[in-house]
Amino acid sequence: MMDYILNKVKVCSMAMGLLALATAMLTSCGQEDFEAATAESAKGKLVFNIFDANVAGTRAATDGQTMITTFNTSDQAGIYAVKNGQVILENVPLTYSASGFWEAAEAIEASDEFTGAKFYAYYPYRQNAQFNASAANPFAEMVTATAPAKNQNQKAEYEYSDIMVTAAASIGQYNTVSLPLAHQKALVCVELPNKSYIFDNAGMEPYVVAKAENAKFKLGETAIQPYFDENSQSYRFIVEPGEANDLTLSFTNNGVERSYIATTISQIQAGQYGKYVVDGGAQLINMTLQTGDFYCADGSIISKDTPASELPKNIVGVVFKIGTTDAIRNANSNWSHGVVVALSDKRGKWGENASTTSAQNNAGWRYWYKDYGLADQNGVTNAALLKEELMAEEGYETTKAWRAVPEPLAIGGITLDYTTSMNAAINDFSTANPLPAAICSGWYFPSLGDWQNLEKQLSTLSTQLKAAGGTDIRTDNHWSCNVRGAGSNWCYVVKKNTLADRYKGVACNNNAYYRFLLAF
Repeated sequence: MMDYILNKVKVCSMAMGLLALATAMLTSCGQEDFEAATAESAKGKLVFNIFDANVAGTRAATDGQTMITTFNTSDQAGIYAVKNGQVILENVPLTYSASGFWEAAEAIEASDEFTGAKFYAYYPYRQNAQFNASAANPFAEMVTATAPAKNQNQKAEYEYSDIMVTAAASIGQYNTVSLPLAHQKALVCVELPNKSYIFDNAGMEPYVVAKAENAKFKLGETAIQPYFDENSQSYRFIVEPGEANDLTLSFTNNGVERSYIATTISQIQAGQYGKYVVDGGAQLINMTLQTGDFYCADGSIISKDTPASELPKNIVGVVFKIGTTDAIRNANSNWSHGVVVALSDKRGKWGENASTTSAQNNAGWRYWYKDYGLADQNGVTNAALLKEELMAEEGYETTKAWRAVPEPLAIGGITLDYTTSMNAAINDFSTANPLPAAICSGWYFPSLGDWQNLEKQLSTLSTQLKAAGGTDIRTDNHWSCNVRGAGSNWCYVVKKNTLADRYKGVACNNNAYYRFLLAF
């Protein structure tokens, strides 16, 4: 596991495996004028408008794009009033209401008592608040005494650490007291990788491309627990302005352990935030999965409607079937979305030997494949007798069976080779066209049932394969993983009308085209 330094002064990148170095920035809060209450609503009592210095909002959360705190109904702030050096309102709790104003348990009348008074507010409310009316900043002692909690994973602890205070304000038009709050601490925001496709296909689960799990954080040598904001899919942690300690974070992404160090926390000052986006951060993509969509080497999906000029260079295949099979889902329940055909093909043999001789059959080779979970298609060797309705989408599990055959294989004192070329073909193709681990099945050989599904989408596939710079599916023999007999497999030929033309028995030591599939 390696450490990566997070630099937030400028945008940086570091090519290290599949990881992109995080970027970060400092941003102050934005501002929006508040529209005063009408005279009728304010008549006879004070109306309090308390808001983040840069916006009037509606809920107590930190907005993912602006880092502006807004409020929820029932949130509480504390208020003081000072007149002629004397405190005339002391730590009165005000509750945020559905009207957008803050209200005391009992209305505070706009009496002469408050003429010329200065009002101060802070958030969130606490019974043991500290306030020094004679100080230039009456809340300075309380701000200093409020040390950010080490564990901020609960909303209450997070907000308690994020103390906000106002400067003095007077009664304005319509008896309204507007009190803009200013953050007194600094905020660290971390987006860990969480890239998911949310499909609107009926019953389809989200497709998770990247997901940080088991996240752990340390500030210096101290373990901390940040608050996780569901809306922005980011971790938040309040620190002292100019925090001297580095932030260390570690997590696993699809089983791979990663560790990062943010060395520039000290640059975040009061009222500012440092945002660290690690490996792309949170990306939630809504789309309909369709045949003809493109599948990329990093697991990303590109809509089939994307113009050819805008297609990325890392496309490895095209979706030709929505949904997968029971066997694939049993192997990994996340591989339920679709099946992809590779962008390119490969020509080669399946093995080094042809059909068995009588002597080899007598030695035990006649039905050798049955000992390894392989079966001859329909039990026939004559293509005209094949029954297409019995052909299954079994490429994934049949590929696994082929890959489990010992190499070399000796039976009855005779050694034959029906696997080395096949294994080399899929190994070489997988090396040349790597796929993200865990989120897809990896490349496998199509069965005859899979080839039938491919044939149904030939028109779409022809267009999309060419658009992505791939190779069209040829009208030539293509290997399937289905056994015809000892030493031969069935091959499939597209655009043929009869069984005898569509299905060809080909000896394993002859050449045909490989076209690989994957499921995700």
